[in-house]
Amino acid sequence: MQSRHSNNPIILDVSHHQGIINWKEIKNTSVKGVYIKLTEGGTFVDPRSYENYIGAKNAGLRVGFYHYAHCTNSPEKEAAFFIAQLGQMKLDLPPCLDLEDKKKSKEFVSRFAVSWLEHVHKTTGIKPIVYTNYHFAKTFFTTEISKYPLWVARYSANNRQGGMQHPGELSQWQRWAMFQYTDSGRVKGISTNVDINEMDCSFFKEVTTNLSMTNNTKGPFVYSKGDRGLGVKQIQQNLLTLGFSLPKFGADGSYGDELIAAVKKFQNQYGLFSDGITGADTLQRLVKEVNNLNNRV
Repeated sequence: MQSRHSNNPIILDVSHHQGIINWKEIKNTSVKGVYIKLTEGGTFVDPRSYENYIGAKNAGLRVGFYHYAHCTNSPEKEAAFFIAQLGQMKLDLPPCLDLEDKKKSKEFVSRFAVSWLEHVHKTTGIKPIVYTNYHFAKTFFTTEISKYPLWVARYSANNRQGGMQHPGELSQWQRWAMFQYTDSGRVKGISTNVDINEMDCSFFKEVTTNLSMTNNTKGPFVYSKGDRGLGVKQIQQNLLTLGFSLPKFGADGSYGDELIAAVKKFQNQYGLFSDGITGADTLQRLVKEVNNLNNRV
């Protein structure tokens, strides 16, 4: 996998274990984004998730959420629980599955992961990522999961490349999207140790847009004129992949007249209600057609 780079942005990941976080202080550091624990299993919601979301957004950080999985539950049930808790919160980074459960077989764990990721992908229209540590990935993941980007943790100081820690090589992935290089970092504004990651700069550019808060009241993952953000950008990228034209603005993350026209063309082509609004049926069909195209390549 690729080496680390000084241009890679720094991303934290936090939960209630970090206690009360002073996001105003973090705003003045080099940190560019944060992953916040939202859910675990089928019933637990992190008690500081919403508080951390508001604090991080108001500090101008890009925000993503992760779900800590228990393989004893249905992956679709856990995915639906995670999505329900997202509600109206706005994603700036792809949703993430944190999988470290060693109680099942390699095939079971990989199938669980793929089912969770596929469910979230189809429901949100946003391609999620998977987090785990290097040794778990090497032992418990089959190549089936490699179609989703990898966030890998490895803290060994002995594994170095170019003078810096390196996650090593995994047969399932050629590149990592994010690398967690310590679980004992110290950052101004957080009184405890905190996980520190760097996101591959090209992946960061691919998934992020200009920051904005949202007053969306249409319900989760329904996109229409005036919306902005990662979900909109993913819709645009999928349409471009399928050959639909966005000649003026491309994948800029803004839902304007050009995107409305392209969505209507897509809906007409696939027998969907042609209103230019990207709701559940259109999102799912977009993901399906892109996956079909990728499978043919």
